[in-house]
Amino acid sequence: MALPKLARNTLHSSLAGASTAIGNFLGVVLVARILGPGGAGNVALAIWIVGTAVTLCDLGLPLTVARFVPELTARGQDGEARAFPSAFFAPLLATTLAGALICAFLYLFHDPLIAVVNILPFDNEPNEVWAALGALFALQAIGNYGLAQLRGAQRFDLAARLAMASFFVQLAGVAVGALAFGVPGALVGYGGGSALLAAHALARIGFKGAIAPDLRRRAWKFSMASWGVGLIAAIVWSRTELAFLNHWRGPYEAGLYSVANTLALVATQAPLLMTGGLLAHFSEQWAVGDRALLQQSLASALRFMAFLIFPACFGMAAVAPSVVPLVFGPAFADAVPATTVLVAAQAFAALSTVTSALLFAVERNRFLVRIGAVGAVALIACGFLVVPAFGLMGAVGARVVIQLSLVAAAFVYIARALEFSVSARSLALIALAAFVCALVAREIVTLTPGPIGLVVAIVAGALVYFALVRLWRALPREDVTRLAAIFRKLPPWLSPIVAPLVQFLEH
Repeated sequence: MALPKLARNTLHSSLAGASTAIGNFLGVVLVARILGPGGAGNVALAIWIVGTAVTLCDLGLPLTVARFVPELTARGQDGEARAFPSAFFAPLLATTLAGALICAFLYLFHDPLIAVVNILPFDNEPNEVWAALGALFALQAIGNYGLAQLRGAQRFDLAARLAMASFFVQLAGVAVGALAFGVPGALVGYGGGSALLAAHALARIGFKGAIAPDLRRRAWKFSMASWGVGLIAAIVWSRTELAFLNHWRGPYEAGLYSVANTLALVATQAPLLMTGGLLAHFSEQWAVGDRALLQQSLASALRFMAFLIFPACFGMAAVAPSVVPLVFGPAFADAVPATTVLVAAQAFAALSTVTSALLFAVERNRFLVRIGAVGAVALIACGFLVVPAFGLMGAVGARVVIQLSLVAAAFVYIARALEFSVSARSLALIALAAFVCALVAREIVTLTPGPIGLVVAIVAGALVYFALVRLWRALPREDVTRLAAIFRKLPPWLSPIVAPLVQFLEH
């Protein structure tokens, strides 16, 4: 974690991801304010359908590019590293075209299909929603591949510039589209977030890359396993509950769940943005056989993630009674209990980003397929058995139990099969400090509701958290040094906020 290249990649990956995350969050806020819970539920369901369709059609190829290009570069095979993305671009475009044609078919023949099979969603929306969904799908599928190519080449700087420009395109598109055309317009606006990356992919990658047959076979094997992981993740780790809630309970509860899930993502987004370079970093260390350094990098990455994620999630859960109605409007007040539970549990679930990056890097992704399949079956079963009876809180409870079980299984596998240890003591102390921080914040928003109490709660909670982390020495000295090195590379306008906290930990 101390390599300068990783620090630079982490910073640029964070900027790129932050632009995407903030754009998505503000998009949800705009849709909630403009279209209300019902419209927000339909938009959230459509975005989930698009994400699942993209995963179904990408064949695991974007992750394969991000995994193999850094390894080829580390081995000095620069020619094959450059040719690798274009060698697999044509299959991705073919599956993307097939998915877009299905959306076009549903747009053209929606009414006859409804007369025969009355299970299609969006009954209260115009048929144009399927055309908009197809456009968003195509842009995201191609844009994801373009982003994977940039990450594999470790051009995180260019990815950051494209993502920051896309932020403004998406935000304007969602606002104008939702106001003028409702749900279909909002979906087309979301497509603006992927348009520039898709254009980059079509203009720069090409289709004539030639790689060695043995490398192609190995890449396809990895791709198929990664595809299985992705399909399972689309059920277990995305918002599958939206489909069941929309079907059994209607768009209103789906809209409430969308808000709760959005705040869970917001709480974890900043730390997760800093993991963009982990797969490439772990892959390089595995390629050169440096097992000791890989073990050290894993432990440090887990502590780093926990240090940022636990207070963010526990703190967001604590102030949810003030945040939800303030941001999304009083109509979403019923989402507060679900938000509290979902956001708090996300603190532990988000650690799977680090463990998954390690398992992909050492090509043990088949384990993720096995445990993910179990989780997918359990979640679908809960969708039919739990959600109809218990609605929103049933969906939240099922998601939390299943995801935390999968996270625990991954940690056990890494410890036993790979013989890599984790810093259990540090993680426990960080979690306890974050819990105390949350208790302080919840007490303040309870005694002082409203924006002023929210600001005081955030500041007080942060001070308590940093004080306890330092008092209990939850982070080793080397981790504090790495944190300081990364934070010093942040934009100057953040220095007055971050610098005093890092100095406090260092001394």
